[in-house]
Amino acid sequence: MKIVIIGGTAGGAGIAARLRRLDEQVEIIIVEKNPYISWSGCALPYFTGGIICERNNLFLANKEMFDHRFNIKVLDSTKAVGLDRAAKSVQVVSVNSPNAKVESISYDKLVIATGAGAIMPAFAQNKEGVYAMRRIEDADQIKAFVESHDVKHAVVVGGGFIGLEACENLKHRGIDVTLVEKAPQVLTPVDPDIAQYLHRELDQHGVSLKLGIGISDIVKTDAGLTVSLDNGQQVETQLVIMALGIVPQTDFLTDSGLELNERGYLKVADTLQTNDPDIYALGDVVAVQGVPEDRLGTIALAGPASKQSRIAAHNLLGIGCGSEGCLHFKGSLGVSIVRVMSLSAGAVGMNRRALSGQPDVAEVTVHTPHHVSWFEEAKPVHLKLIFNQKTGLVLGAQAVGEVSIDKNLEVISALMQHHATVYDLVDFESAYAPPYSAPRSPVNMAGSCAANVVDGLEDMITVREFEQLQVSEPDLVCIDVRSPDEVAASPIAPNFINIPVDVLRAHHKKTPFDPNKTYVVACQVGVRGHTAACMLRHFGVKKVYNLSGGYVSWCTAHYQLQH
Repeated sequence: MKIVIIGGTAGGAGIAARLRRLDEQVEIIIVEKNPYISWSGCALPYFTGGIICERNNLFLANKEMFDHRFNIKVLDSTKAVGLDRAAKSVQVVSVNSPNAKVESISYDKLVIATGAGAIMPAFAQNKEGVYAMRRIEDADQIKAFVESHDVKHAVVVGGGFIGLEACENLKHRGIDVTLVEKAPQVLTPVDPDIAQYLHRELDQHGVSLKLGIGISDIVKTDAGLTVSLDNGQQVETQLVIMALGIVPQTDFLTDSGLELNERGYLKVADTLQTNDPDIYALGDVVAVQGVPEDRLGTIALAGPASKQSRIAAHNLLGIGCGSEGCLHFKGSLGVSIVRVMSLSAGAVGMNRRALSGQPDVAEVTVHTPHHVSWFEEAKPVHLKLIFNQKTGLVLGAQAVGEVSIDKNLEVISALMQHHATVYDLVDFESAYAPPYSAPRSPVNMAGSCAANVVDGLEDMITVREFEQLQVSEPDLVCIDVRSPDEVAASPIAPNFINIPVDVLRAHHKKTPFDPNKTYVVACQVGVRGHTAACMLRHFGVKKVYNLSGGYVSWCTAHYQLQH
C-alpha cells in the first residue's frame, strides 16, 4: 500500500512516524511545501526575542532522519496544487522554480495535514517591515529586520496567543510595543475579568494597549510605517507583526469534491476520515464532526493534532482498533496557556461567551496562594470555575498568575475528561508539601466554593453582576467585612459600610439586619465573605450575596490603563 501525506509538521510528521511503527512494509511519502519538516511553530516568538538562540533548536527532525530511521520519503519544497480523486493522484509542483512542471503522485491512501496559514489583509502584504509569525522564514525576516534597522518601536496587531507572545519577546529585546486588538480584550478564550489581569501586566510593562479598535491600513513612509486605526488614530512605527489568526490551507481542494465547511475547514468524521473513504485529514486544517457539544472539533493546537495522528494511523491501517473496528477522536477541551511577561494565563473548556444563553450557568473565582502562605514567597493563583449550578457539572475553568497555572488547569482538564462535577474538584487529592501546595489546593478551593452554590448554601455575585444589581436594587446594603485598616488602605466603593466579620454577631444583636433587604458582603478574596454570608443567612436574611473574589476581583476589574 502507498500512503501519501500532504504536510510535514506536527500532524503530518506524527502520522508518518506512527504508520511506520505499525507497518514496516507500507510505502510512505510526505509532500511538504517548505524546505524543512517537523518544526516548532510555537517556538517562533521566542526565537525572534532571542530567548531561543539556536535556530537549529526549532527543528524536531529532518528529511534525512525520516529517510534513515523510518524509511519515509520526504519531498520537501514541493506544494500540492490539486487532487484527482478518480485517478487517486495528487498534483504537485516544485516551489523552487517558477517554471516548474506540474507532476502527479499516485496514492492508495491519502492524508491531508496541510495546516493553516496566517491571515494577512491585502494592505499588509508585500510590505517591508510587515510580517506574520507563522513560518520559520517569518521569524528569520523579523530578526534580520530588527537588527538591521535598529527597531525601537513595533506594532502588534492581534491579542491572541501569538500576538501576546510577540509583545513579550519584542519587549525582551528592548523594543517599545503598541498592541492593537479589535476585541475589547486580549486572549478571547478567557473571560474579560481574567483578561484584565493581562491588560494590567502589559500596561505595567509599558505596552500601549489599543483595545476595541481595528486596523484599516499600513502605509510605508520615509521614517518607517504608519498604521491607521479604525477610530482615526495613526501610530508611527518601524515594525508591524500581524497576528490576526489563521485560515486553513485547503485552496487546492476547491474542485476535489471533498466536503469543506463554511470557514474552509475540511470536514472529517471523528475517525478522521473525509467523505472519501481513502482520504484522511487531521490537525489545523480539519473540522471534526460529531464531537460532544462541550468539546471542540476545530482547534489549532499541537496536542490535539498529535492525538489525531495516532487515531488516523490506526484507522487507516485497521490495526489495534478494538471491537468497534476504529478509533474515535473525542474532541478537544481546548486546554491552552500563554506566558505574558511575569504572568501565565490559560483556559480549559467553555467560557461565558460560549455559554451565553444557556440556563443554570454559574461561576466562582478564588484567589489563593499556590502553596501555604507562610512558606517562602507565596504567589496568588486567580482561578475561575464555570459550572452548572443545578448538576454541578464543570463546564470550564480559567486561571492567571505567576506560578502553578499549568498545574491547576491540567488537573481540571483531566477531571473534565471524565465529566467531573464540582464535588470531584473538592475530592481531588493534591501532592501537599509546603513548597508545592496547601492542604487544600486552588482546585479544592474552587470546587468547595462552587459546591456551596450547588448545595444552596451560598449565592455568589460577580463584580459585573454586582454593578448591575446596584442599579436595579436601590435599597441594596453593601458590607465590607474586612478590618478597618484593610478598608482604609484599599476601599472597595463608597457605598460599602465596614462591619468586620469578627464583630458581625455583636452588631446584629445591637442593630439587627433587615431580613427583607438584599445584602452584598465582601472581603479581600471571598473567604471571610463566605463566613459573613452564612451568618446573615442564620440571622434570617433571605437574600445575601458574597462578592466573588472580593476586593481583589473588584480592584482588578477597575484598573485604569496608564499606557
